[in-house]
Amino acid sequence: MRVRIKMCGTTRRQDADAAVRLGVDALGFIFAEKSPRYVSPGAAASLIDKLPPFVTRVGVFVDASLDQVKEIVTSAGLTQVQLHGKESADFCAELKKSNRSLVVCKAFLVGTDSSIPDFSSYLGSMDCLLFDTYVKGMDGGTGQSFDWRAITGLNLTVPMILAGGLNPGNVAEAIKSARPYAIDINSGVEKSPGVKNHELLAQLVDNVRRIETALTTG
Repeated sequence: MRVRIKMCGTTRRQDADAAVRLGVDALGFIFAEKSPRYVSPGAAASLIDKLPPFVTRVGVFVDASLDQVKEIVTSAGLTQVQLHGKESADFCAELKKSNRSLVVCKAFLVGTDSSIPDFSSYLGSMDCLLFDTYVKGMDGGTGQSFDWRAITGLNLTVPMILAGGLNPGNVAEAIKSARPYAIDINSGVEKSPGVKNHELLAQLVDNVRRIETALTTG
């Protein structure tokens, strides 16, 4: 199995370059202004314009209007959106209808009691789903992990992305437990919000590749 890696909270050219050099598959740009990792659409477009082919450009939104999302998708050059708010299944469907080539991913938060939110109504209107950690008053980016065993055995019809407190020390166990299609990393490879630690990022990528090999050959 090959696990894709998305580095979220990209704000700096040197971090984007390091991620690409290390083989990260996707870069995330957060357009929620309350986030300490917020990047303006113009700044994101400048970073995205210099990315090589085959690196996915992901925009992260929290309860933005449909028109806002569509406008930023076009102006920044996004290939995927990640919706972290209360966006409805109809919202996802309308967004998908407006741009058939756009990958639409919806985030769902898993609580400390390991309860899984009901995402069944979204399955026909999104291309992938993301599980993150529930913390009251937050829409993601908590830096905390949840019990990965809670999402094992789910009969999913779309790829699953695992987020929430992943770092070089726990990423192998997370992949072994949840068997995600992709992982979403952020604060676990940072010096400070929006400033990535390239050594931690390199360690994380290496640990992902090692567990891939172990699971494939084991």
